[in-house]
Amino acid sequence: MNTRSATGPAALATMIVAVLAAGCTTARPPTAAIAGNDAARAPTSPAAEPAVDGNRLVLATMKAGTGTDQGGATDAFAYAEKAGDASVGKLAAADGVARVTGIIWPQKGSTWAGVGFTVGVSRGGKPMDASAYKTLTLQLAASTPGVLRIRVLGDEKAIRDAGCYPVVLQPVTPELREYSIPLARFASESYCGANARTVAVTQGALSAVEVADAKVGGGKRDVDFQVGRLTLGR
Repeated sequence: MNTRSATGPAALATMIVAVLAAGCTTARPPTAAIAGNDAARAPTSPAAEPAVDGNRLVLATMKAGTGTDQGGATDAFAYAEKAGDASVGKLAAADGVARVTGIIWPQKGSTWAGVGFTVGVSRGGKPMDASAYKTLTLQLAASTPGVLRIRVLGDEKAIRDAGCYPVVLQPVTPELREYSIPLARFASESYCGANARTVAVTQGALSAVEVADAKVGGGKRDVDFQVGRLTLGR
């Protein structure tokens, strides 16, 4: 998976570095709004299942190694403006939580780069109609406080490759916590133009959720974040 961000101006890259730091996306430095922390809560346990109440759908619980209990595929990836300025370390999962590591090091002058993780929401990569749901809840953590970019992905490869499916930026901490984000907050990034897709259109053929650390600084930076259970809520 190759998520890129293609932003031109150095000023935008500088802004992204200050704020926070797409599978198969080509995405420029994020221009999306940052989600609030008001909906964050610590899970009872990383792999604990939510109550079965008909209002929530478990999209993915991570299996040991790779993949999900629901039959979805998982993948870790790196992307950069200049080849070699970002790399994936490893992807592993235990106790229902996937851990992704890597390095972002813009030695060749990349103004955008990242390390990411994509999880399929159904067996065989088939898209699902998630139009009835209003929120996406994820368990997230990072080795140091920062911001992760969350993207919902549809089934159009060209839009994935352009990095133009909707995103939101979520502040996270080293403690694994659940973040419930209204899907209405997701929006395509400003550079997308005619390639932009609304979250409503994306929900109609939801195929995956992507989480990425896209912070580019002046030197070498280790990336280390975790993704646990993903749930949709009505």
